[in-house]
Amino acid sequence: MKDYTLTLNGSAQQLSSALANPALDLPFQSLHLQPDGANANPIYVGTSASVSSSSHGVRLPAGASGVPPAPYIFEFSGEGRLRLSSFYVLGTNAEKLHILGVER
Repeated sequence: MKDYTLTLNGSAQQLSSALANPALDLPFQSLHLQPDGANANPIYVGTSASVSSSSHGVRLPAGASGVPPAPYIFEFSGEGRLRLSSFYVLGTNAEKLHILGVER
């Protein structure tokens, strides 16, 4: 298992931006994404740099009273794997997204 925190910048970002070294974009069996409890705005998740509030795959809600929402879990049950570089997110500058990658 690996965990990361991505600080959002208000533009579309690959989840792999959370990596200190892009060569560490390892494949995962599942990815758990959870907005920080202090976030005031939703985070949009998609598969391209054009992710937006009107064009996204998943909308992660903001926390309430400092409590983060339940994590959203992407699981791959076949032979393939999920890489952080396959996902893009859009969120408010300086808010945070917590990522947990579970290896096989």
